[in-house]
Amino acid sequence: MQTAETSPSIATALARMKQKIGQEGVSEWHRITQDMVDRYAELSGDGAGEWIHLEPERAAREAPYGGTIVQGFFQVSHLIRLSGEAMRTLVSFDMNHALNYGFDRLRFVRPMPVGVRFRARLRLAEVTPKPNDSALLKQDVLLELEDGTVTLAAGWLFFLGPRALTESGEQDHGAA
Repeated sequence: MQTAETSPSIATALARMKQKIGQEGVSEWHRITQDMVDRYAELSGDGAGEWIHLEPERAAREAPYGGTIVQGFFQVSHLIRLSGEAMRTLVSFDMNHALNYGFDRLRFVRPMPVGVRFRARLRLAEVTPKPNDSALLKQDVLLELEDGTVTLAAGWLFFLGPRALTESGEQDHGAA
């Protein structure tokens, strides 16, 4: 595992992470309320003027979901907290040195009704060593409702700098 560019402590941390590939972690259950959806629409403009997100009575009458639905990108914004909770059940690293590297893929599989309980389920997919004692971490993440319905599926990447992988970083902070 250790290369000419990888220090022994980083090589050990990467080996520990690689042992977790394929394992899953889950977050706590969460709920998005109508008030949260309304505030998100006001702040972001996502869903502004769209009754499917903002008018519960009309959505209950006219939409096949029983009411309003959560904006897709509002679901994405919840990945930060939820994947952090789920990742802590698998591995930890100093999140101050873990940079969001983007998504390999992101799909909104089914609508999420407002008010339902949901959680993140993630699987550690890949850990790739990079130059200068860094690594690229890929996690496959799902948002799932209590009944098992998946609303979002993504391949999410994080760039882990060397300080994210040190022993002290692993002990100090959970990650996501």
